[in-house]
Amino acid sequence: MNIHIKQWTLISFSILLFTAGCTTPSSRQVPYAYEELHPGMSLVLHKAIRFPAYTAAITIQTGQLKQGLSLDTYYPNCRLELRSQSPSVRVIEPQRFMIYKIRNHIEYVMSKPVMLAGLGLHSADGTSDQVYSTILYLKSEKQPEVELLSCQHWEDPTSFPHHLTVDQIKQTLDDLFTLEN
Repeated sequence: MNIHIKQWTLISFSILLFTAGCTTPSSRQVPYAYEELHPGMSLVLHKAIRFPAYTAAITIQTGQLKQGLSLDTYYPNCRLELRSQSPSVRVIEPQRFMIYKIRNHIEYVMSKPVMLAGLGLHSADGTSDQVYSTILYLKSEKQPEVELLSCQHWEDPTSFPHHLTVDQIKQTLDDLFTLEN
């Protein structure tokens, strides 16, 4: 009889561990941006943005324009992209842009040291990071060269990666842009 109790306890405990190990954290209360944003919304630029010559994209993090090593890719950031480069400086003036399409994208990137002597090109520990992006396609009759705003961050694929929330995007844009219905 005692053996049956031990077996039942072992089986019950094994089932509990198995089901707990196969679930992901589902207690999130904040929806991701793609669940709240929709075509027809507006992205309002409040301050002029200067694009240097031969530049078609600028990156924003915590409301500041960032480039090169000043950008931390693991924290939320947004890229405002123009349709093409130009040999001259361009200034995007404050205005309301209509969001006509929204797309999510996941891209694999290698951020770890690369092992060259292995069978193929991969990181030394066999892992890569993922870039989780929410892309807002923009339309403006006054400034048709503005194409999109892509908000993203790098994620470790082993740590429950996810897309940004609307609040994270708003914090990234700070007072430079606002999202409106």
